Amino acid sequence: MLKSRWFVVVCAIWIQCCSGATYTFGVYSQTVKLALNYDQKMLDTLASFKDIGANVGILSGIIFEHTSPWAVLAIGALQSGFGYLMIWLSVVGRVPSPALWQMCLYMFLAANGQTYFNTATVVTCVTNFPRSRGTVIGLMKGFLGLSGAILTQFYRASYAEDPESYIFMLVWLPTLMALVWMFVLRPLPSPNRSNEATNLYLMSIIGILLAAYLMALIIIQNTMNLTNLASVITSSVCILVLLLPLGVVYKSEREDENEDASLPNPSSPSPSLEQPLLASLANLPESERVSSSSIKENPAAEAENSKFRPKKLYHSESQGEPSEEVQEGTLAETQRRKPDRGEDHTFTEAVKTADFWLLCLAMACGMGSGLTAINNMGQIGASQGYSPHKVGTFISLLCIWNFLGRLGFGTISEICLHRYRIARPVFLALTQAAMSIGHIIFAVAFPGSLYVGSVVVGLCYGAQWSLMPAITSEIFGLMRFGTLFNTIAIASPVGSYILSVQIAGRIYDFEAEQERKGGVFVVDILRSGIFRWLKSGELLCDGARCFRLTFIIMGAVSFFGCLVCMILVARTRNFYYQVIYSRVEDIRRRKEEEERRDSSLA
Repeated sequence: MLKSRWFVVVCAIWIQCCSGATYTFGVYSQTVKLALNYDQKMLDTLASFKDIGANVGILSGIIFEHTSPWAVLAIGALQSGFGYLMIWLSVVGRVPSPALWQMCLYMFLAANGQTYFNTATVVTCVTNFPRSRGTVIGLMKGFLGLSGAILTQFYRASYAEDPESYIFMLVWLPTLMALVWMFVLRPLPSPNRSNEATNLYLMSIIGILLAAYLMALIIIQNTMNLTNLASVITSSVCILVLLLPLGVVYKSEREDENEDASLPNPSSPSPSLEQPLLASLANLPESERVSSSSIKENPAAEAENSKFRPKKLYHSESQGEPSEEVQEGTLAETQRRKPDRGEDHTFTEAVKTADFWLLCLAMACGMGSGLTAINNMGQIGASQGYSPHKVGTFISLLCIWNFLGRLGFGTISEICLHRYRIARPVFLALTQAAMSIGHIIFAVAFPGSLYVGSVVVGLCYGAQWSLMPAITSEIFGLMRFGTLFNTIAIASPVGSYILSVQIAGRIYDFEAEQERKGGVFVVDILRSGIFRWLKSGELLCDGARCFRLTFIIMGAVSFFGCLVCMILVARTRNFYYQVIYSRVEDIRRRKEEEERRDSSLA
């Protein structure tokens, strides 16, 4: 079991469960603001560097291509530990109060360590399970989104809701988890097993079970005050649930042994792991063939043995008619040809297309507004009189529904694509529209609006993280998937910076200044029992109006993102109909042929 690729998945899940500290910024953001005497604009600037660090993973991808997974994990652990250590020392006053640019640097380093964890776990597991990469990506991304709620529960059990101690927990826990399992996380042979999809679905069910448990625990914690002992017990149950995937490892290994024993000629393993990663991901070359009668295709042997880009052209909307097959020619002629959707794009070729920039703009609107809501959750709750305990609840809800959005929409979009021929960009547009509704719920600020808004925004934000990589791989191919995916993801912190610093921070400080000029509190005891004070130059805003205009603007931005996605839907409609759906039919037919061949062999 300890040497199997299934145990690698379990260790990757455990690492991801401790890697989502960036989603819990709201737990300690108010503490940082008070300790360092920041205004809201300065705090939002710090949050923007957190978002940039958590989403710029190009360097981690390059390092992964030239080293081993354990080296990537080690770099991420050291970088994350150092960043959070300096933040903790600054907040508790163990070092002189740093300048804002220094805190931004510490936050960037701490958050950027998450990209190393994410790259090592996702790419290694996809390499080990190339035929189920959609499910594996959903698992890894899903547990990363759920990690915020898990860390919050551990924090409540261990430190009794002391935000300074929570920052210290972020110093050692993710670092320790990565260092303990870094030599287990490695590429392994990936034989074709009939039970692969089923057992991965079992791990997904365990994740859903954990999310349901955390949801129930949050409800209980908001209806009654749990003692510290009760918090320790509930956190222990959470750990036990995270141990359940070990049962799937045992089950999978037993089934693999039985399958090997029953077959006279066990199937050979997948292509050598010495091949490039993308070659391993695309180890089913026949799936790239198009069976539609309106599109010509090369012989299967040519597609399989071709060393360079496939010499077929898919439907080109600019030409109005399906393109002719590229005739045999020199390599230079093949490389000069402009690729159509679905073919492998280089980075330069991709950025020259309108589809690339439409995806970037949509992600800046959707993910950017979602990150803004997550980053300001601590100040939103405090301005409306909620206690730190309640604020932690909102953040946990965001993380839980973030997980369900990542896992659920990845599976739903796959099913709808295969069975009902609904293109993935349609779901991206729907999530943008739903997110705009969530922002309006925050703006209205009716009783319980933060609970409802947390669910809607968290679900839609997570769904976009699942849909965007899949759309990128379908439109631009797998040759430069890692680079293109990480580049488009940069749009998220860019949008968050504009919405957080230039809009949310300025509006909050303006409302707080108006409140102070009006003679509102210098010392005020809110209904939640929080003792608030006004330091020299510090601005604190009280009431729903502090963020109302911000959320109205973000709702409009998300709706604009929905319109951008609809343009992408219209542009890729013919592509999905003629290429992706035909590819799905090819995969289905090949799978049926393999099943008939295996049954006849048995």
